[in-house]
Amino acid sequence: MEVVKAVVFKHDADVKPLLEAFNQMVNECMEYALRYGVNSPMKLEKALYDEFKQKYGLATHYCISACRVACSALKSWRRLVKKGRADKNKPPVFKTLAMRLQKGLMRFKEDKIVVTVKPRQWVEIPLIIGSYQAQFVEAWRKGELKLGEITLLEDKAIATFKKEVQEVAPKGYASIDVNLMSLDVLKTNGESLAYKKTDLKKLYGIRVHYFKKRRKIQRLSKYKPKTSKRLMEKYSKREKRRIDDILHKITANIVRELVKEGISPVFEKLKGLNYNATRNHHAKRKNRKVSSLPYWKIQRFIEYKMAWHGYKTHYVNAKNTSKTCPRCGSLSQAKGQVYECKHCGYEADRHFIACVNILNMWGTGFSPKALNELIEREELGGNESNRLLHIPT
Repeated sequence: MEVVKAVVFKHDADVKPLLEAFNQMVNECMEYALRYGVNSPMKLEKALYDEFKQKYGLATHYCISACRVACSALKSWRRLVKKGRADKNKPPVFKTLAMRLQKGLMRFKEDKIVVTVKPRQWVEIPLIIGSYQAQFVEAWRKGELKLGEITLLEDKAIATFKKEVQEVAPKGYASIDVNLMSLDVLKTNGESLAYKKTDLKKLYGIRVHYFKKRRKIQRLSKYKPKTSKRLMEKYSKREKRRIDDILHKITANIVRELVKEGISPVFEKLKGLNYNATRNHHAKRKNRKVSSLPYWKIQRFIEYKMAWHGYKTHYVNAKNTSKTCPRCGSLSQAKGQVYECKHCGYEADRHFIACVNILNMWGTGFSPKALNELIEREELGGNESNRLLHIPT
């Protein structure tokens, strides 16, 4: 299977005028497509090609790329309108100063990117290469990796490297339950079970800290709008960098352990979790908590890092994973961190219960003896008499 990894290269070249021109081309493409009901990038290109060549004078590929980006944005917007998650009277606007560089627009030369601006006119973008980036550049130079599209931004370039890997047959599976304050992993390899809880309180603390900062900055918007906008961008970027740095370190450690043991991860399908949570307007504080952690980003980080080593990531339905009793199968509501079954009286940590149910839903069997030993060893049960599980296999 083909796997892809994005690598960020910083640069200090002045590419803002080029990005602004491309940004304007995309917005003009969307306006034309909406006005005349055009959905095809090829039809859009045919209609605007001569106008763009005369107005901007850029290479042909810029028109092609702008039409593709515009049609893709409109397609996503129409899909959200059908779901009721976007206003049909407010079409999208392309604000980001970014551009995809197709192979016809650029040449990658290890330490720089040569971008075609106009016919027989190029601009060189020197790249800042660290030890992390150097290993990918070296592998590309040796022919071990292929180069895909490059996304160019004002201060960085994001290059995608591809390679073919042989899918590995896993020796076992690990259910990973992503929660607000913890990341719980239950690994099974044959008859052995191992449970690990990673603390995410620091991430939540960072989110709360910057939320309070943004709320203070918003008070300035009425009196000092420019200062408010500048500070908002500054602290939003800083928050994202801090969060991503912690997430990369946590997920890298998890992937390292799973690959070493030959285990594939199993997740809950959390698509739309933040949107569905924030639909409840009567519980703003709870909604803010739910949407404060990037659940999908954690799953995505682990998925692409596992794929780079040849392991496939699996997903199961998230419905009632933390409410189903693994002993009798009845549904009960958890009270705080403790799950208590109203039918049979079983008590345990609700995140551990979710991990057990995720593995059961995936169809991975394990002996009741191994699970009981794990519960006793890690003290995951509630009352002493209710710790042991009796799950039919």
